[in-house]
Amino acid sequence: MFKKITIPSSFSLIRKGRIHLLLHNDYKESLLHQGIEDIESFLNKNLLTTQYLNGRTPHPSIPIQDDQRVVIRKYSHGGVLRFLNPDLFSFGRRSFQELSLTEEIRSAGIPTIQPIGAIHQTVVPFLYRAYLLSLKISNAMDLVHYLKEIYAPFSTESLFRKRKMIKAAGALLRQFHQSGFYHRDLQLKNLLVAGDQILIIDFDRSCRKATISIPQRMRNLLRLNRSVDKWKRSGLPITKTDRWRFFLAYAGDNREIHQAIRKALRTYSMGLLFHRIGWALKN
Repeated sequence: MFKKITIPSSFSLIRKGRIHLLLHNDYKESLLHQGIEDIESFLNKNLLTTQYLNGRTPHPSIPIQDDQRVVIRKYSHGGVLRFLNPDLFSFGRRSFQELSLTEEIRSAGIPTIQPIGAIHQTVVPFLYRAYLLSLKISNAMDLVHYLKEIYAPFSTESLFRKRKMIKAAGALLRQFHQSGFYHRDLQLKNLLVAGDQILIIDFDRSCRKATISIPQRMRNLLRLNRSVDKWKRSGLPITKTDRWRFFLAYAGDNREIHQAIRKALRTYSMGLLFHRIGWALKN
């Protein structure tokens, strides 16, 4: 079942009945000792010390060892399907695949989270639940919250910090694509700021290829640009000039990328109209 999954050298594959676990060797004993294989009991046992991080659903954060906390992300469906079947998946090994890819991304020198485990819980044949375990990053916030927080109140320093982080985001995405990675859900919530560093997260259904073509790069960048438009509706302090700072930082001195961005943005506004209608219907 897991033969096609590349297991990182610092992880061990463990089976306990219908539960398969991929655990980091440095945290394996601690997690098993606390009963991580029975994830619901593990969560209930730690209710008093649990904190929650925002996501599509709240992610519990629980202390494990050496003043560290593990963040548990349960995979769930989006869209209409979440009302019919919130957390069951058929076939595949989503959490194991994401963990393996995240380790590849880390090995490429790209700032991201530290995964320490993945859980594949078979419910009935061909249906499973999945969880990803990672270390909590202290004082990290997604880019939406970061930009809103530093810009209230406005100051010269806040303007400088905003511009610096926007350029850093562009450089990070350039590094990400140049390393062959493609993000399936590139949005502002999947960019984290921790101190002066920006990180990219959430690689469910993402992949690595020999090269990322220019059309694929543009799809990723326009997906992120659409996320900016969505959050501007709730007061995100981003201007057209800010966007160009990001695109210029991404393109660097590559003229072909510069031209591709300009062309993509010219056709972007028509597609955005349909998304705005969808956002209005959700409100």
